[in-house]
Formats: sequence, structure tokens, C-alpha cells
Amino acid sequence: MIKDFIVVTKFVLSFAVSLSALFAYIMAKGEVGADMFLATFAVLLVAMGVSTLNQVQEYKEDALMERTKHRPIASGKMSPLTGIIIAAVLVIASLFLIYDLLGLTGINLFLFSFVWYNLVYTPLKKKSALAVVPGAILGVIPPAVGWLVAGHSLLEVEFYALGLFYFIWQIPHFWLLVMLHYGGYKDAGYPTAMRLFGQNSLQRLTFVWLILTLFTGIFMVSIFNPTSLIINILLVVTGIFGFISSLKLLNKNFELPDARSVFWKINLAFLGTIILISIDAMLDFNPL
Repeated sequence: MIKDFIVVTKFVLSFAVSLSALFAYIMAKGEVGADMFLATFAVLLVAMGVSTLNQVQEYKEDALMERTKHRPIASGKMSPLTGIIIAAVLVIASLFLIYDLLGLTGINLFLFSFVWYNLVYTPLKKKSALAVVPGAILGVIPPAVGWLVAGHSLLEVEFYALGLFYFIWQIPHFWLLVMLHYGGYKDAGYPTAMRLFGQNSLQRLTFVWLILTLFTGIFMVSIFNPTSLIINILLVVTGIFGFISSLKLLNKNFELPDARSVFWKINLAFLGTIILISIDAMLDFNPL
């Protein structure tokens, strides 16, 4: 039962998403606090809730894909009604928690996440191969929560740089997954960028978006202006690592399974950028 709960809520992915709020809080405030952990937990709850509802919405398609056919609802181990109840409990709990932290602003952010993910993005990706672009907006919500709970405004240029980085990052991240699981998406009837552009064009487009992500990362670093020499050196190394990893997409001998290596390496590089800036913010923090 616990395993089914972890799978139906996409706990691992939801937890990774919630860390965006934690890092944004540290980048904004330069320290950790109890409210940071509460904000991270609130994001975790809402991410788990909308992910569960997503599996309710897509259980028929999930049953057609090798990668997802063993999910609890798709396999019949859990009823759609049970999934709806779990989603409702998680989302409602997250709303109570975020209201305590941010008031109506927090409520609005979480309700927007629910509406955009379950009522806009989920139906849209069954109709358009480019649904990932509006869907990428969702990647900005968790860091926005962390930033606000830290007592800062979303109108600050630092948050614009951070939000742009997360937004751009989502697109090559998803297209690499499309390359990896193209057969499954095709079996389930989803329109994909692979079908729209073809493999070679999608490889080049993904490379372009990775370069855009790299440039937004450089912009973000320049805005946050890390003061530690070691952190700056590591940021340069991380950027070079991400760039070199992305070059594999231009290799004439590139095959779809190679997307796995690129996926993990570029995500490691870009996550490393966030972690390094967060560490610098803590090193630079002066409580006096």
C-alpha cells in the first residue's frame, strides 16, 4: 500500500520539485528557517496531489505504455475514486499550510498550479506536441513559493533571473524524456515533438534549448553575483560540463537511448548551478 501511495503521488519527482522552493528560499534569504521547511512541505503536498489527479486523468493512456502500465490506477490495483480522494486530501492540506505561510497569495499560487496542470496542461498534451511550453510555467511556481516565504517580492530582478532559468530548463528536460520514451508515447496516442519535428531536428532543437538554458544560467549567476572565488570556479566548471554534455545531441551517431546520459548530465549540471548559488548565499549571509 505504501509503495502504491509513493507511485501514485510520484513522490520522488514531487520531492525533487519541492526542493526548488527550498533552494529559492536560501537564495533569497541566505539562511535556513523553520518556515523554509514548511514551504517545502507545502509544495511537496500540492505536487503529490496534482500528480495523483494526473494519474486519474491519464490512467487509460498509462495502461498502454510499458513505462507506466504498472502504476496503481492504470493496473487496476487502485480505483480512480481512491486516487481522487488522495489527491483532494493532499491538495486541501497544502492549501491550509500555504495559507498559514502566505495567506491568499499562497492559495492563489497553489490553485493556479492545480488549474494549469490538471485542467490546462494535461488535456493540452493530448492534443499538441508543444504543450510542454505552456506547461513549463509550472516549474516557476515552487521557487516562487520559496522566494515569497523568505520575505521577498516576485518583482525583484533576482527572481526574474531564477524564474527564467527554471522555465527554460523544463523544455529540453522534457524533450530528452520524449526521446527516451517515444515508443510509449506513440502507443498511447500522444502527439510528440519527435513526431512533429523528426529525430534529427528534435536533437538540434533540444541542443538549442540547452544552450538557452546555459545562457539563462549565466544571466542568473551574473545577477546573484556570487562572492566566493571557489564557488565561481565551480560554476564555470559546471557550465562547461553542461555544454560538453549537450554536444552529444549533435553527434551523427546519436541514438535515442543516448538521451538518458545527456538527460542526467545536463540536469546534474543545472541543479549544481542552483546548489552552488545557494551555498554562496549562505556563505555571504551576515546576521548582523
